[in-house]
Amino acid sequence: MARPLTEFIYAQNLPWTQGLPGAARDDVDVKILSQDNESGEMSLLVRYPAGWSRPEPEKIAAEEEMYVLDGAITINGHTYKRDSYMCLPQHFTRTNAVSETGCVALTFFDAVPAESKPGATPNSKAPHVEGLDVYAMRWDSKVADPSLEWMGNRRKVLRMDPEHNQKATFIISTPPHIYPENWACPTLTHPCAEESFMLSGDMIGPHGRMTTGSYFWRPAEIAHGPFGTRDGGMSLIRFRHGKHVNVWGAEQTPFSYDTAYQPAIPPALKKYATVYEGTQRF
Repeated sequence: MARPLTEFIYAQNLPWTQGLPGAARDDVDVKILSQDNESGEMSLLVRYPAGWSRPEPEKIAAEEEMYVLDGAITINGHTYKRDSYMCLPQHFTRTNAVSETGCVALTFFDAVPAESKPGATPNSKAPHVEGLDVYAMRWDSKVADPSLEWMGNRRKVLRMDPEHNQKATFIISTPPHIYPENWACPTLTHPCAEESFMLSGDMIGPHGRMTTGSYFWRPAEIAHGPFGTRDGGMSLIRFRHGKHVNVWGAEQTPFSYDTAYQPAIPPALKKYATVYEGTQRF
């Protein structure tokens, strides 16, 4: 798999470019957060301008997940406002779509979003979520790993693959005052890839302070942590390409709220690797 470690970037620093890779939608703006140059899977921000519409049917050769950050967009009769989510399978027919006010959506494709070939149909067992109002969902305080219970995390599960339950997308909320200064704990690894986009608040870790709009893609077996927050934070998190298991290291690693920004990112992103201190959300 050729999707490099990207930990982490401030999405606000990335430029907008026109058109989705694959040319399925050439009339939108995008910020590519990370991309696999072999499979074509990608994570990006998509900006639909006010008045955008696609009155004709559209089918793309990729699964599409979308979490709306701002504005609104209507697809197949479902209106997605801020904090709404969908997951449409590969070759699913979008009968029509329109955004009267404009919309910015955090979007994930599992392949290049090119137009589907004639006659292609979706897998009936593929995950399919439409019209999910995430804001209205209740928080789940149960934790899969008892060793993390003390953190007080809560989550909202947006998508869980019925055949491979480690393939998940969820919102996680971490309360404030996690880890005191001068704390130390083991690092953590997973035999799967993990990615995250900060929706609000902050989270401090070995690469610095992630704030709203910060993003990382972390391949399998990359040690990370410890992380902490004074103010609390909320993130969208995805696990992919392997079973999600927490594997704890043996050595104690110190934590500090004052860790400077020191990203581990691909060379092409180096010119955008500065701390964002403005007020824009993305």
